[in-house]
Amino acid sequence: MLNNDFLAEKKEKAEYPPLPKDVYAVELIDVELQEKPKYRKPEELENVLSFTYGVLDSGEYRARRVWKNFVQPFFYIGKNGKNALYQIVEAHLGRELTQDEEAE
Repeated sequence: MLNNDFLAEKKEKAEYPPLPKDVYAVELIDVELQEKPKYRKPEELENVLSFTYGVLDSGEYRARRVWKNFVQPFFYIGKNGKNALYQIVEAHLGRELTQDEEAE
């Protein structure tokens, strides 16, 4: 039970510089499908698939959050190979998608 005179310290807004480009061990915290206004047509909504990760690094970046959003949440393989969403799903599965999984 907390005492009535307990005061929680209110921290000021903190700003964190972007993580340096590198490879980090992360854990998936959340995946959310959201409807957001389109970039160039804010009166229209579009589906956005948002992944939230937490950095597992034991150094200064530990517990930092990293987000990756996909405006068109679907898989495709283009001239540069598999798109980022495709790569993320395969990384979470720990294997390549089967043809049946791709079709679904």
